[in-house]
Amino acid sequence: MPITEPSASIEALGGPTVATIGTFDGVHLGHRALLRQVRHEAEARSARSVALVFREQPRAFFNPGKKVSYLCDFEARIAMLGETGVDEIVELEFGPTIQKLSSEEFVVGLRDRIGLEALIVGPGARIGADQARVEDLASPRSGGTGPGGSGVVSGVEFIAAPAAMVDGHAVSSSAIRKAVMEGRCESAAKMLGRNYSITGTVGAGEKRGRDLGFPTANLETDFAVTVPENGIYATLATVDGATYRAATGIGVRPTFDTDGGRTIEAFLLDFEGDLYTKRLRLEFVTRLRSEVAFDSVDELVEQMNRDVEETHEVLAARFPGR
Repeated sequence: MPITEPSASIEALGGPTVATIGTFDGVHLGHRALLRQVRHEAEARSARSVALVFREQPRAFFNPGKKVSYLCDFEARIAMLGETGVDEIVELEFGPTIQKLSSEEFVVGLRDRIGLEALIVGPGARIGADQARVEDLASPRSGGTGPGGSGVVSGVEFIAAPAAMVDGHAVSSSAIRKAVMEGRCESAAKMLGRNYSITGTVGAGEKRGRDLGFPTANLETDFAVTVPENGIYATLATVDGATYRAATGIGVRPTFDTDGGRTIEAFLLDFEGDLYTKRLRLEFVTRLRSEVAFDSVDELVEQMNRDVEETHEVLAARFPGR
């Protein structure tokens, strides 16, 4: 699966092509449905299917001071996009060059550079500096049939894909980020098609867990990852190719006198060994409780024992073979 990395502009590809465009954060069920439509449309036209991918969310460019977070890093996105069977993945740098193009200029550029015949995007997508809505471009005024239909602009067909729905709600990266930040692991998993996960390197930490009889892995993330709401979670931890049940705490450790910084600390059940500096992935299955301050360390330890027992019960019931 070739990956084209243009610097200031898009590298030329042999057409014809059918493409979609976006950040594809999380590569969730909505993205996968969209990419299936791109592949099917490309096959019908004897064309190549293309995913045009922004490394960063365009809103980060427009609002440089605004904090943005991601469901997975760029490399993970590229790997998951490759698994969908799309013919070509093209990285786009959202900078001044692209930002200044109108929707028509952008489409004409794609037509000339990659032989674009059709652009398929999800609901609510906007194209170009004029922020043209795909529903308008794929409207009867453009020769199409309105939402869910298609229209032609400068020889390129715009196709508005329907939203993927889960439990009556449209699937989107923003909806998943909201679910994660609210600790709704099951809701996020339904929209992603898998458990939400965070990968990072195990750091030294303050070793408080070890002193309490619960040696934890202090996970240090590599990018602006979306972190679940503070609390205790039943998780699956994968390290060195092996997966363990784990009770994971996220928060500021209010029982102790800390600097208030958030940490992600996982206690791996039935694990022996040193995790320091290892790469570890945490899959968030369910939130067990909120983070609370205890009056004494003894009370905290008692609760931690209950958390570990509940983690074991929950995960044994859901994943008996893991």
